[in-house]
Amino acid sequence: MNIGSQPIDLQLAHDGKPPAAEGRQGSDKFIDLAWIATLAWRYKWFMLGVIAAVLAAAMIAYLLAPKVYQANVVLALDRNDQQLVRTAQTDPTDVVDSPAVDTEVQVLLSPEIAHAAVERSKLNTNAAFLQAKAPKATAPLTVEQAANLVSSGLVVERKGLSFAINLAFSSNDPQVSALVANAVADAYVGGQVQAAQNARGEDIQQLRTRLDQLRGDVLKAEAAVADYRAKADLVAVSNDSTIPQQEMATLNTELASAKAELAAAQGRASANAGTNGSLVNSSPVIAELRRQEAEQEQKLAQQSASLGPNHPDRVRTQAELASTQASLSREVARASTGVGQDVRVASDRVGAIEGAIGGAKGRLLAGNNASVRLGELERVAESSRQLYQTFLDRYRVELATRGTEKSKADIISRAQVPILPTSPDLLVYLLAGLIGGVVAAVLLALALEWRERGIRTRAEAEEFTGLKVISSLPDIATMDEPGFHKGEVLGVPDFLIDHRDSPFAESVRAIWTALRIGQKGQMARTIGLTSSIPDEGKTSTAIALARSAAMAGRRTLLIDCDFRRLGTTLALGLSGKPGLVEVLSGEAQLEDVILLDKASGAHVLPLNTAAGNNFDVVQSDATVVLLDRCKHLYDFIVLDIAPAIPVAEARAVAAMADAVLMVVRWRTTPRSVLKTALRELERADAKIFGVVLTQVDTRSAAVLGEEMAYYQYYYTRTATT
Repeated sequence: MNIGSQPIDLQLAHDGKPPAAEGRQGSDKFIDLAWIATLAWRYKWFMLGVIAAVLAAAMIAYLLAPKVYQANVVLALDRNDQQLVRTAQTDPTDVVDSPAVDTEVQVLLSPEIAHAAVERSKLNTNAAFLQAKAPKATAPLTVEQAANLVSSGLVVERKGLSFAINLAFSSNDPQVSALVANAVADAYVGGQVQAAQNARGEDIQQLRTRLDQLRGDVLKAEAAVADYRAKADLVAVSNDSTIPQQEMATLNTELASAKAELAAAQGRASANAGTNGSLVNSSPVIAELRRQEAEQEQKLAQQSASLGPNHPDRVRTQAELASTQASLSREVARASTGVGQDVRVASDRVGAIEGAIGGAKGRLLAGNNASVRLGELERVAESSRQLYQTFLDRYRVELATRGTEKSKADIISRAQVPILPTSPDLLVYLLAGLIGGVVAAVLLALALEWRERGIRTRAEAEEFTGLKVISSLPDIATMDEPGFHKGEVLGVPDFLIDHRDSPFAESVRAIWTALRIGQKGQMARTIGLTSSIPDEGKTSTAIALARSAAMAGRRTLLIDCDFRRLGTTLALGLSGKPGLVEVLSGEAQLEDVILLDKASGAHVLPLNTAAGNNFDVVQSDATVVLLDRCKHLYDFIVLDIAPAIPVAEARAVAAMADAVLMVVRWRTTPRSVLKTALRELERADAKIFGVVLTQVDTRSAAVLGEEMAYYQYYYTRTATT
């Protein structure tokens, strides 16, 4: 196939007017969340540093502020009535309700509790208390003065709508705050114990008097039950029934059994009526007689055929048959008569039991009338017993718990020496520092973003250059791919060989797919890859593009046109071998210097460093002739051209290519430099086809909504489904 003779329809990406920029997704929104997320990710370390610095300043301010420590005691009021006997003298406020909780709060704030706390703990002579609350005092305080100091630092409040009370005391000394809080709580709780002991003594005396009365009531009630039971003949044979009831139950059981026997006898009589009854058929005597009858009838039939009616044998057989039939009739009649006798006996038994039941019902009815009164007496006796037992149990509990009295309030959490001060509030300082740090970090990120001049998205690249972005090559180091060796010369091209189904390989295929390499209407046959300045990934992209096309079955030639740095030659380890300069100068034939890249099947035309700095030969017509010749031999020719700005001959070689791809390093290539390089290439009449972004951070690209995110998503799903 004469590829070189096919017309080349090179469609440039621009015609002097920049295409309409697509812009970022959501750019028409008031707040671009994707852009904000990208900005935060890009400058995360700077922002974290600023936040840490502001937080450190807030912590320094916190450490320098005066410290006030607060110790807390939590009291819980018992909601249940602890009185065992409620009498008219019992104080109704002993039952704790919501208003009672508020009342106890005021009690804790009363001067009496403060006085009691000072006296119990001798706070008016405590050196630590005096140093914290009255540092200017020259002598011990009076109880009244110390109580006023206690009240001034005391805070008591109910915890929400619960029955718990929080008691807090504040001081600049954490030890003193815990000491005073516990002293007030102990004074409040201890002051109620004596009152509880007196109340319990009164309860015990009332219970003892009431028990004596109830014991007499129980004895009288039980005696009345026993007397009435004996008079009415209601002696119980068990816990649940009397003698008439037991007799009635027994007769009913016997009646049911007798009726069952009668039904069975009637059934047997019906079943044995006639000669074919079950009892008749089961009798061995009847069965034997029937067998004899059958034999004799058979014998008589045989004799009738051969003997006359008066023959002695025939007469004897007839007599035997008649005797057997008579015996059979008597035996059948006897069996039927026995069954009928069973029916009569069972019927008589049923009648006798029914008569006995009638007499028992009369006695039971009389007993039931008497049981009504007995039940009433028993209920009175049971009520007396239960009431007596209840008071007896309470009396025993009171005696067993004597001496364990406590107040209506329990200390469920004693005050501990506070470690952190309540003022200044550490959380407030932390929140202020965090908010201030976030604001400062955002301002810093915005400032850095304003200063940055690199290309970050496809939309920015297309809007700035007026060129199409052919593909975005991801930074493999950000993809967490195994087998990638960052920093090696052939790290990226070798990764393409070993991972042909990776997002990176797909991005490279997108380049020659966009050029329709090997398809009808191929847009270009010689593609030059150049960049604005060095270290933008131009050589790695050229090698990866050539390898990708070759592995796809395209006849591909990679030519190293970087005469100063020899990027492709050195990367593939081909230095010292004759190559492009020798072919252009006529010192070697093209077929003799082309080498094979075994990893992909692509052909490589290297550069020889020993050929000298013959930079002018590349700008001669020999290069044009060489490229035309190569177009007849290969489907796709990749030119690794030197950077456009620092190398003059790079622009000349770019003008000889059918199309040029400008390699731009993501977020690194300055926009001003890129603009200068494009301007220089246009002046050299280079046909710039589009832009290739290299080393794109896939994580940031995913936030931006770039195609890297969709590549990564697709291949991840493919690997897991």
